[in-house]
Amino acid sequence: MALVLFDHIQPALLGRFIRPWTQSGQHGVTVFFVLSGFLITSKLIEGPIDLKNFYIRRFFRLMPVAWVYLAVLMLIGYQIHTPIAGRAALLSSLFFYRNYVDVDFGATTWHFWSLSLEEQFYLIWPWILLFAGLRRSVWIAAAGAVGCALYRWQLWAYYSRGFYNSQSQVRGDALLIGSLMALLLSEPRLRVGAVRWSRWWWLPALAGLFYCIRTFSVLPTLMECMCIALLISASMLHPGFFLARPLSFRPLVVLGIASYSTYVWQAPFTLLAWGNGPAGILTLFVGLPLVVFASYRYIERPLTRLGHRITRHQSPKAGTIVEVNQ
Repeated sequence: MALVLFDHIQPALLGRFIRPWTQSGQHGVTVFFVLSGFLITSKLIEGPIDLKNFYIRRFFRLMPVAWVYLAVLMLIGYQIHTPIAGRAALLSSLFFYRNYVDVDFGATTWHFWSLSLEEQFYLIWPWILLFAGLRRSVWIAAAGAVGCALYRWQLWAYYSRGFYNSQSQVRGDALLIGSLMALLLSEPRLRVGAVRWSRWWWLPALAGLFYCIRTFSVLPTLMECMCIALLISASMLHPGFFLARPLSFRPLVVLGIASYSTYVWQAPFTLLAWGNGPAGILTLFVGLPLVVFASYRYIERPLTRLGHRITRHQSPKAGTIVEVNQ
């Protein structure tokens, strides 16, 4: 989230990027995708998969904040008699296919492209785990990631143009690489080896990540996804390792906790701050934190807890639970 905010704040306050390689937004989203694939897959394979409970929890975790945000855009547009977001932008954001819709009046909803891609992943990947099983899913994730990367490489000039770099067929490898790492670490023998070697692989992974950030500002590569996955696994396997210590820095922890609300609400604030000098600074560093706090405190956290309470009281139905590590 910090990389995304850094990317958006630069043009809002300075009117430009400090350097070409400081366009960090796409890299921040790639970190988010790899981490999301890793965490979701790790959670799913902890035990039997219950799709009903999984989707109930995802619904209460993601939908309320997104829907309130879209409702606020519509309400403000109605009040000022000026469309802030067009019908196509709102509908594609509401039903999570925004990464395939390029429309006018869409700046305030464009960031929903990444949320759409993640939701599309949630609709497909748990079913693959459920019916393919653990071992087959390893090969499916690996083949899907490589296939996505090869397709992107073949059509790099086409997909490295603005809107087109958001589509699932050219960005899905990040989620699959995170999922693949989670699956590999669930194998006891591989995990033992990873614990030993991850003390050393962080260095080439970090160097590779810095190279990708400096070289590719618009369309991240498979190499970047792999480097991020290696760094995440090293931090997870060695919590006391110096590489993981910055993650416990209090401002980063707070930003991480409220990262979803921050991501959903930040777009209009960066747009309002554009070229407004001191007023823009107040908008970004006072207005946005206040709205994020309210969103997290009164929408995101209570409704996420509600989703967990509902699923704790659900009795699984026959056929909804299948062991994935068979």
